[in-house]
This record gives sequence, structure tokens and C-alpha cells, in this order.
Amino acid sequence: MNRNPIIPFLLIMLLGVGLIFFMSSIGANQPEGGEGEEAGQEQAEGGGGEFDAASFAKDNCTSCHGQDLSGGMGPALAGNSKDDAELKKIIREGKGSMPSFDESKIADKDLDALIKHFKEM
Repeated sequence: MNRNPIIPFLLIMLLGVGLIFFMSSIGANQPEGGEGEEAGQEQAEGGGGEFDAASFAKDNCTSCHGQDLSGGMGPALAGNSKDDAELKKIIREGKGSMPSFDESKIADKDLDALIKHFKEM
């Protein structure tokens, strides 16, 4: 009795491809970062725990301002000599190719902590 080894191979391959599409469709419906909608909303409202300025800067600033925030595509943020109000305005409204960060992305009290972090670097 000779069995054709191709048929089980094709069945396993089709099952694998189907599983990939199924898992992709489930992942496409999830919010970014795998958090629930309530958790993301809670963090945006400032109720998601202690704000970490260094982590926020790493996630949102280093791609343009350099890994140590000493400058890159964008100007240096570490040890910046601009006053706090000017920095706050630039962050809130954006400037040039820099995107704006409104209240839904970073709360005012967290923005003050971020600016303090830049000054202390």
C-alpha cells in the first residue's frame, strides 16, 4: 500500500496558512500595545499610574532627537536653553516636521515633568 505523502503535507500547510490568517484578523482588531480600550483611555486621562518622562521621551522623541536627546534630525533637547513656556508651546503645537502632542497624548502636569527631564539631562 503506497500512500501519497503529498496529501498530508498539503493539508498541514493549508491548516497553517488558515491559522495565520485567523490569528492576524484577531490581532488587527486589538488596540496597539495589546491594552484594552479602558486601559488606554485611563492612561491618556492621567490615571494610568506614575508618569515616566524618560520612557515617554524614549518612545516619542529619540527617533528624531537622538538616543540621548543630544540632537539628530531634530534639535537637541538635553540641556535645552529655551524657557519652559516656549518648549511647552512647541510640544503642544508642533514645529516644522515635529508633530503636535495635545492633551490627549500627554497631560499638562506630565508635560511639565517631561520638560524638567530635558533640562536635567
